[in-house]
Amino acid sequence: MEIIRLIDKPEAIGQVATWYHEEWGHLGPNRSQAELTHTLSQYLQLAGLPQLWLALHNNVPVGAIQLRYQENPQYPADSVWLGGIYVSPSYRGLGIAKALIAVAEQYALAFDADSLYLQTEAKNLALYHSLGWQLVATLPYSDLLVSVMRKSLERENHDTRN
Repeated sequence: MEIIRLIDKPEAIGQVATWYHEEWGHLGPNRSQAELTHTLSQYLQLAGLPQLWLALHNNVPVGAIQLRYQENPQYPADSVWLGGIYVSPSYRGLGIAKALIAVAEQYALAFDADSLYLQTEAKNLALYHSLGWQLVATLPYSDLLVSVMRKSLERENHDTRN
């Protein structure tokens, strides 16, 4: 498996938009295939936020993750969020989501974020708890209740002084 940024494989936008529409399209009016495709085009940048990474198997996209600002309007505009974490059903359970999350966390550290947020459905809580995320709120979102989670990012101490 290889993880690359969307800008390195822009032709995958259509596939990612299809995944997102099928998984979350029912959650609001801005989730049509066309709207998602348009939104994902904003992720085609070399640096900064938003960013999107793809997990590839034999050069075929099998998963995606986003890093962006303020997914939930109840949080500060400059808060950094993981979102759009998706793994194709036939590839689930293979550690792809964990690998994607690790890449996004490393980028966030390089971007000087000290913590990350995400919102998820209850069925995904165990995965995030296993990776050090803490539940901070349960909020209504469209026709769902979502769990908002936070993870403090720790920088490795490279200080060689005793």
